[in-house]
Amino acid sequence: MYFFVNQYLLSSNSSVEHAEMKRLDLFKHHATPAKLVTRDFDPMLHETIKKFGLTDDQLANMYDFFAGTIDYQGHQFHTADLQFPIDYQVGTGNNYREVKDGDRLVCEVHFAAGTIGQVNHVDYFDIAGNMTLRQYYDIRGFKAADEFFGEDGQMYYSRYYRPNGQVYLERYFVKSVENTSINSLNVLRAYHGRDHFFDNLDDLFTFFLDELNKENGENNIFVADRPAIAIQPVQKMSSAAKKFLWLPINQVNDGQDLLTGPLNPMLVEPLTIAAAKWDGVIVMTAAQAKVLKRQINNAVPIFVINGAPVLKEYQRILETDRIHGQLIYVGRLGEDKQISQLIRMFTQIHQQVPASKLTLYGYGTAEDVNRYKKQVKDSGLEQSVAFAGYQVPLAKAYDQAQLLVDASRIDAQPLAMAEALNHGVPVVSYDYLYGPAAMVTSGENGELIPLNNQKQFVQTVIRLLQTPTELQHLSDGAYDHLSELAEEKTWQQWQQLSSI
Repeated sequence: MYFFVNQYLLSSNSSVEHAEMKRLDLFKHHATPAKLVTRDFDPMLHETIKKFGLTDDQLANMYDFFAGTIDYQGHQFHTADLQFPIDYQVGTGNNYREVKDGDRLVCEVHFAAGTIGQVNHVDYFDIAGNMTLRQYYDIRGFKAADEFFGEDGQMYYSRYYRPNGQVYLERYFVKSVENTSINSLNVLRAYHGRDHFFDNLDDLFTFFLDELNKENGENNIFVADRPAIAIQPVQKMSSAAKKFLWLPINQVNDGQDLLTGPLNPMLVEPLTIAAAKWDGVIVMTAAQAKVLKRQINNAVPIFVINGAPVLKEYQRILETDRIHGQLIYVGRLGEDKQISQLIRMFTQIHQQVPASKLTLYGYGTAEDVNRYKKQVKDSGLEQSVAFAGYQVPLAKAYDQAQLLVDASRIDAQPLAMAEALNHGVPVVSYDYLYGPAAMVTSGENGELIPLNNQKQFVQTVIRLLQTPTELQHLSDGAYDHLSELAEEKTWQQWQQLSSI
């Protein structure tokens, strides 16, 4: 069994989660058991997975595991199921409802997003109006947790329930000097006949991974996908397992020399003094593997596995059937992706090709996105630049686009680039480390531009938009040259791990 270890699966995800989901599809196609492993408590999780086409048997969440609810099938839970006293007054509302006893606010019932009145959590208040208790309800229809708060508004205790009401986990918190809650103790109640005590969530997560491994016969393969969360728990596992560290990032921090700079601090221990605890490190491109081998002096075996396998062949769309001048960017909206520079370059492109449009798919911090929107407004491009947000799926967007544009300065493998090429969308991208050069060949399926050569980037996009025959040639090349991303090649790469 393969276990891909992460922190969460959210309604809006990063490339880490999207790579995992592609991977799960790949393993399913090859009838090989694999699961996404998540740490965080999430009462919406079993509804979220449906959005991405996943099923319960592809997921193992820590809280589900200890609650015995990994494959639990429940029912919808609404305000009426809370059974408030008959003399309480329940208000109306689409997102939440107030419940009062005369003039006193007793609680607020909050509904799960995207549902019609299904309860997500209930906040209870004391006579002074302070929230003292938050009760979470699993989307499958049972009370899953209670969180208790003090007069200072900080949580000091929480407990978690099975569908039958039995408590299986208690967590205690103390106040830090910054007046935030710090988890100080976790008690797993009556697990296999006795209580287990853990000082922190990492230790509980490690225990869970070991139990998951044992339940599946040991010697399973664990891949630490989100380094900041997964490295230490996987590294500390004591049961017999094969352990691999997946690098969804550059091993050198942005701002450092990417070829000679020091390792990211969180990678130093696993790639040096704790190297013997790992069976290997996985990167997504041969170029990154070459640099990393030199940096760590081959302390850990390094494997190259494509993170964006092409699992489906799409119907070909001619350039004449796409939206003329439509450019898209897909990914996180942040300054490592140089979105502000991309908007500046599009301003110049739009001056030469007035029909051009730029649609940005993805999310970023509110501060960053608001700054980009202001930049668009100040440039007078509000009718030509659209912020489409995070969307799944994106097949229609790719099939309408003429070019994918990427002005990033750093990545490990741009998954959207592979998706675009799979839909016949040529790519114009800076040749940054790592990934574009492994997928894009200038003049064949797109154009690679020297990093931060804005003039050449602008001129290239303008030339392609004004030359339909060249654009069609690159689109044909995108459809025709996917061998490096092909499903069978990616599957062969994964077989390296099972043979160790």
